[in-house]
Amino acid sequence: MRVKFDDLLEKLPGPATRKWPNGVWFAPAFSSDTLSVQLYTPKTGTYPAPPGVNIIYIAIRGRADISIAGDRHEMQMGDVVPVEADVPHEFMSFTSDFAVYVVFWRSLAQIKEREKAKAEARRKAEENA
Repeated sequence: MRVKFDDLLEKLPGPATRKWPNGVWFAPAFSSDTLSVQLYTPKTGTYPAPPGVNIIYIAIRGRADISIAGDRHEMQMGDVVPVEADVPHEFMSFTSDFAVYVVFWRSLAQIKEREKAKAEARRKAEENA
């Protein structure tokens, strides 16, 4: 399987939705149970990440600053920036051509913990039914 940057870029922006009124500025490249990869070309600094998911940003072009838990870091083409699960972060001061690959992943321990929490919630729901 091969996914080309230009093919993903052609999909952007996606149509506006209620959740994304300014259009969708990310394009999925690959997805599995534990890992997904998207191309993201931010137009605002906020990018809602799923809870409990680790993130790795890989800068493809342009420049940006990223604030991670209040610490500001510069990003430019070729930089790799990891962000641990549930740590607040946002892009700031990015160039109009800024693009990053976003890798979302969960460790096996995180997956097991999530499954355990779901099972516990189901058990409690059954008890209260």
